[in-house]
Amino acid sequence: MLKRMMLIIVVAGLCLVLFVGSGLAATMLKIGVLDLQGALNATSEGIAAKETLRNKHMGKQEQVDKMKAELDTMEEKIKSPVISEEAQADLKERYRQKKAQLIEFVTLAKEEEDRENQQLSARILEGLIKIAQEIAKTENYSIILEKSGSGVVYFEETMDLTDTVVKIYNERYQAGENQ
Repeated sequence: MLKRMMLIIVVAGLCLVLFVGSGLAATMLKIGVLDLQGALNATSEGIAAKETLRNKHMGKQEQVDKMKAELDTMEEKIKSPVISEEAQADLKERYRQKKAQLIEFVTLAKEEEDRENQQLSARILEGLIKIAQEIAKTENYSIILEKSGSGVVYFEETMDLTDTVVKIYNERYQAGENQ
């Protein structure tokens, strides 16, 4: 009951501020928008990180393809009518082991890829957020909204700070400096 009463008071106060001071608030409020995911993908460091991760993924995929080819060969031998039951049973066991190794390899490779992606992204995002905060302070922004996650449906393009943040990030962190 007390929480509900406090909520009503807060909402009423906000409405009063918005209605009474709407002209004043509109001139004092400066809002910016930032697409963090887009900025992450647009930084030179982000582009390089994606390329590195892609190359590692391709290397792992080659290993997976070789392992699958080996399993396919083993499967063909298992189906062969000229193989003895004992040899077939032994081959089936080795096939099962190889398949388990493949599954484990793929699982570990995926976890490693996700972990590296998370680490690289977190470091870059930290720098982007720091720059956005600096811009907010120096250019007197009241608030900077994250474009994709804040429910922003529309904004004027002049409010978008993404390109500015990426430009500053690339200048500041060029070739891994200042990290």
